[in-house]
Amino acid sequence: MSDDKTGPEPFYSLARSATGFVFVSALGPVNEQMEVVGATMEEQARACMETLGRVLDSQGVTFDDLVCVDVFLTDLEERDAFNAVYASFLGKRKPARRLYGAGSLFKGIKVEVTGIAYREPE
Repeated sequence: MSDDKTGPEPFYSLARSATGFVFVSALGPVNEQMEVVGATMEEQARACMETLGRVLDSQGVTFDDLVCVDVFLTDLEERDAFNAVYASFLGKRKPARRLYGAGSLFKGIKVEVTGIAYREPE
């Protein structure tokens, strides 16, 4: 198993890998100072997906390596807005996905994204 750098709070890692799988912690639209990035669903979704891309890259995988993604939205009526941004980050290989309605998220954010990627063990 390998650890990525510790998350913005000291009790979790941004990602961990084990036997070819990379598990990414839930990522919200916040910067390194834990300030919310963006006001609209589109802005917050883009911030989440950009962060997910950076974390995947730090583990040597890409969006094409995602096998499952979990999405948490505080308002399921914003699903289409989220999907438009989400789809723009994915290539031909689409991961399995679960979408959840979340009553409340950290700092009032609208969305969080987490994922599992797979790479062939070396």
